[in-house]
Amino acid sequence: MSEWFENDDFWRIFGKCMFQPEKFERAASEIDAIVAFCNSPVRDVLDLGCGPGRHAVPLALAGKRVTGVDLSPHLLAQARAYAEAHEARAEWVQADMREFRSPGDFDLIVSMWTSFGYFDDPEDDREVLGLCLENLRPGGTLLVDIAGKEYMARNIEPVHLTELDDESLLIERPTLEDRMCRYSNEWLLIEGDRVHRAHWHHNLYSARELADLLSDAGFEPPLIYGDLEGNPYDLDAERLIAVARKP
Repeated sequence: MSEWFENDDFWRIFGKCMFQPEKFERAASEIDAIVAFCNSPVRDVLDLGCGPGRHAVPLALAGKRVTGVDLSPHLLAQARAYAEAHEARAEWVQADMREFRSPGDFDLIVSMWTSFGYFDDPEDDREVLGLCLENLRPGGTLLVDIAGKEYMARNIEPVHLTELDDESLLIERPTLEDRMCRYSNEWLLIEGDRVHRAHWHHNLYSARELADLLSDAGFEPPLIYGDLEGNPYDLDAERLIAVARKP
């Protein structure tokens, strides 16, 4: 049985709910901060779960050799179009992150905006981190950016309504499941007389849980931050940033 993220219609229909123009602008402003977390020069970058290229394209424009990996043909088509519009060169690979291997080819791997943790079996998350270790050069850096369990538990709303720029309406009905280890959401997208419905989920990790996962995968003890500016992960943090290096 396929998992929710393998259905390309989900990304085609609901992508506009996730990838608004302001998020592309924000991503472009984050590149210097991302690279600054690395102790060594960064030449080759892997954007794992690159989506429509929000970070991959600005990284390429900053002079990095970028490989963007995603499972969705629809999102990769958008990434290619985004790159072409900005005259950026990158390699785009359609692949499952649980299977993508390119041993020792990258100085930096990034997984941005909770692209990590989609899988029904949490052991697959461990597999992904093991592959990241394999794909990095010695001393290379993995940066994982997710919504932490602490933030999600504190801010979850039973029902949330958003009006999008095209006047369609998104109704969200999120829940925490499996002892708060999984964030599950039902989305209803109302476009005029049409209603699209989808269910999706991802695994939730606290700062300690994510750090332990990275250490178990073979990384040096990771550094944990609350944002890309390097602020502490505390009760005010909206993001959970883990920076882990390959020995």
